[in-house]
Amino acid sequence: MNFREKRAELKQRKEELKAYVARISDGEGNAVVDVDLSRVELYDPLSLKGQRDLNGEIYTFIEAQTNVIPAEIPLRLRLHGNFSEEEQTEIREMMKHHYVMKSFDIAWDLMANMRKMIILAIFGAAVLAVYLALAITGKNVLMTEILSIIGSFSLWEAADCFLLERPHLRRENRNNEQNLNQKVEFVPTEG
Repeated sequence: MNFREKRAELKQRKEELKAYVARISDGEGNAVVDVDLSRVELYDPLSLKGQRDLNGEIYTFIEAQTNVIPAEIPLRLRLHGNFSEEEQTEIREMMKHHYVMKSFDIAWDLMANMRKMIILAIFGAAVLAVYLALAITGKNVLMTEILSIIGSFSLWEAADCFLLERPHLRRENRNNEQNLNQKVEFVPTEG
């Protein structure tokens, strides 16, 4: 596949995504995701009353449906099922708690990524400085080569943290923020 064909395929996929977002849009700029809760176990069987949470399959489904929607587009989640006002409030609180906890996890990962990046960069620079000092003297060629490899590898890993891992974590954070700020509505089912 040549460059033009790849570019045409990418353009087609982009148009398909735009069509998908337009199809699920509510006309007010929100992407609407419908979830049928009437046929699924609502609560996680492992959670207790004081720390009850929704079934993990519900979150998995929501995230699978919203993952392709750009983070700038607000979400409107319509949960289908018959729930009392108290249950609706409880479900909203559980969802909010779930996404807040996920944001804490992502924030922790971002901090760990930054710490790892800084430590590897400093270590790599220090090792390369020792390498240069030994290379100038021309003594211990084997040790010089080992230090060169270690220093280069450390700097490469620091660049990987910055250029690959960090953008992925930021994208994950934006997607989580989208889910955290979603409007949750309840739609009663008939029957």
